[in-house]
Amino acid sequence: MSGTFSSLSGALSALRYNRVAMDVASGNVANAGTAGYARRQVIGQATGAPALPAIWSRWQGAGDGVEPSSVSRMVDPLMDARSRAEHSASSFLDTRSASLVRFETAIAEPGEGGVAAALDNFQSAWHDVANSPGDSAAGTQLLARAETLRSTIATQAQAVSNEWADQRTRLDALGSDVNQTAAQLADLNKGLRSASLSGTDAGTLLDQRDQLTLKLASLTGAAVTVNADTTVDVKVGGQALVTGNTAYAVTVTGSADLAGAATDPVEFSVNGTAVTLPGGEVGAGQQLLNTDLPGYLTKLDSFVATMANAVNTQHALGVDRSGAAGGPLFSGTTAATLQVAITDPLKLAAADPAKGGLDNTNANALANLDMGGTAYRNLVTGFGVTVSSARQTAANQSVLTAQVDASRESLSGINIDEEMVNLLAAQRGYEGASRVLTTMDSMLDTLINRTGLVR
Repeated sequence: MSGTFSSLSGALSALRYNRVAMDVASGNVANAGTAGYARRQVIGQATGAPALPAIWSRWQGAGDGVEPSSVSRMVDPLMDARSRAEHSASSFLDTRSASLVRFETAIAEPGEGGVAAALDNFQSAWHDVANSPGDSAAGTQLLARAETLRSTIATQAQAVSNEWADQRTRLDALGSDVNQTAAQLADLNKGLRSASLSGTDAGTLLDQRDQLTLKLASLTGAAVTVNADTTVDVKVGGQALVTGNTAYAVTVTGSADLAGAATDPVEFSVNGTAVTLPGGEVGAGQQLLNTDLPGYLTKLDSFVATMANAVNTQHALGVDRSGAAGGPLFSGTTAATLQVAITDPLKLAAADPAKGGLDNTNANALANLDMGGTAYRNLVTGFGVTVSSARQTAANQSVLTAQVDASRESLSGINIDEEMVNLLAAQRGYEGASRVLTTMDSMLDTLINRTGLVR
């Protein structure tokens, strides 16, 4: 309707719209530091002629004002999905890299405290025995270095077991975290569905939903489906974790130590189905528990078996000072079971059986024997390359994830300067509408109180 009172209505609508705009801007400023908060924006629309014309009347207005049509969250669903994918990959690589780097430090290679140095010292001791086959001090030193080699290997095997146990404990904690987060998301789905049906503002619930789905993606590499009513369904390893108001349980089963992992493997199950995850912290834990750490220990055991067999075989070809054939110098065939079997230096078989007890032929052969050093160097070098590759890949992924987060933040994040501009614009709009009301009040005063007066 056109007329004086129509202008009053238009000015009033402007006051209301700019008040909402200031409320939204002030809310954005207040939540500038709130984790997960997505920037809000009020969308205004002009009010005017009705969409459906009346039969017996014609709208004759010239613009009836403005109204806030909605308050929207400034998010991009595609960017949110990309962020979840990149965080899943980043969590996997960071967790695996951190564990491998920690274990690499524990094995102390290359260094004076490593197995390679202990093996070199052991072979050097055989040179000393060969130079002085009748010197018991040289034999005592050789047995001491054999014990050092054994203990160094055992320490490295223990480091593998310790890292495996740490990751196993961590997997239990991650399973509990996944269950708790999934339960929260299922409860949140109830609120989202109610808000969707009632048409109320669900901005805060949607912020929480996006935070929880991002966390689940970081933990498990979860696949998230957003439904039409703003609720989400989540799958982990192809198995449903959250569907509507229902959260299915994840369980972690299997051996608590590396020794029992072969017969009782560690499994991460969703709703009773074991899954192997390619991403997230849980996926990295599975990779470490089932592949990386057992694989290293298997190769270490292979080196130990090769070394012990080579030494014992060559030692058996010689005789000690009393002329007795050399017995096994090492017992055990794995890093955990390896032991030095000889404690008396007089029982070291340094001599050729045909040349007498003070001969050094067999000691020279042992000093120049390949005791598996090449295999061990290949093991350490290969592991070093694996760690370096994991560290570099994690660093590259971190850069990519940061770029995606920055792009997402440029849309959803709070820019204080921009909000100040919005506040000033709303303030000016409010003042302008107020001025319109003052002007109309003056016009009505003239119309009502001064019309017809003659002075």
